[in-house]
Amino acid sequence: MGRALKVLTRADIITINRRMIQLFGGIYFQNDDNLANPGSLDYVLEAIQGSLFGRELFPTTLEKAAAIGFRTITRHVFHDGNKRTGMEACRLFLEQNGYLMRIDREVVEVAIKIASNQISLEEFGQWLATRTEMQ
Repeated sequence: MGRALKVLTRADIITINRRMIQLFGGIYFQNDDNLANPGSLDYVLEAIQGSLFGRELFPTTLEKAAAIGFRTITRHVFHDGNKRTGMEACRLFLEQNGYLMRIDREVVEVAIKIASNQISLEEFGQWLATRTEMQ
C-alpha cells in the first residue's frame, strides 16, 4: 500500500512567501497575506489535485511539484516573491513526499526562465526530474 501524498495548504504557501520575503527582501502586504489574486493560489492548489475525464491532470509527485512551482510563478499569485515562493513550494512539496531536490544557482536561473516564458511546464518537469531523487 502506497503512502498518502502530503499536500501543501493555502496557509503553507502563504507562509513560504512571507519567509522568502523576510529572508531575501521584497514587499509584503500583511492585510491580504501578500496575495495579488487570492483565486490564483486556490486555482494552483485545486489544479494539482484535479482530474479531467477521470484522469489526474498531474498524476505523479514530480508532476504535481512542477505544477506548484510553475503555476505559482506564472500566475503571479503574490504581489512579490513569486519565483522564490514557487521554487521553495516545489522543493518543500517534494521533501514532504520523500524526495530531495538539489538546490543551487541553476534553480534561480530556471525560475527566471519560467517567469519570462522561456520554458514550458513540461520542460520544467523534465528539468526537475534530473535534479530530484528519492530520500
